[in-house]
Amino acid sequence: MNILILTTNPKLYAAKGELNATLAALTEGYARRQGHSVQVRNLAAIKAAGGWNIEEEIEHLHWADAIVYHFPIWWFGAPALLKEYFDEVLQHRKTFLITDMYGEGGQLGGKAFMLVVTSNMKASDLGACPVLEHYQHIDDVLVQPILTNRYLGLREQWPTFHADNVIAGDTSHLEQDFIAHLQQVIPAAVQAIK
Repeated sequence: MNILILTTNPKLYAAKGELNATLAALTEGYARRQGHSVQVRNLAAIKAAGGWNIEEEIEHLHWADAIVYHFPIWWFGAPALLKEYFDEVLQHRKTFLITDMYGEGGQLGGKAFMLVVTSNMKASDLGACPVLEHYQHIDDVLVQPILTNRYLGLREQWPTFHADNVIAGDTSHLEQDFIAHLQQVIPAAVQAIK
């Protein structure tokens, strides 16, 4: 399987982007050890080096059987860098077509995607605190990147991994939990393809 890792690990205030970079490296290492082909696109590094080549990025998207996004949740969504990537790279006629039935012109069909996110909210806050009372699952918060992928034709979503409470909480278990998630999700996805 060809796995494209898109990571946005920008720095902001005290956050250095290291946790998202670490999780992306764990994804890459695990996938390679399982014999998958992997490409990693660090959007922050690409942007700092002068920006992305749109045609190259489109080629990466078409190459992939699965796209794994790594990003921190900022203001209940993906960082602006990922939105900018979507706005600039997702080109009409190359990644989607306009169709009579809205959203049925995705040119990346037959692929899967997974979101790997970090946040300072606790998983227990979902559905419980006033701000999140109508949001029971992390995917309810992440509707924008989920719908973007579905619009492009990626209708298979692998289970989201949410590293929660990463600033104030205990993250000592995080690497082990994430590897267990990968061990469950990726082999099941390979089995589904066969």
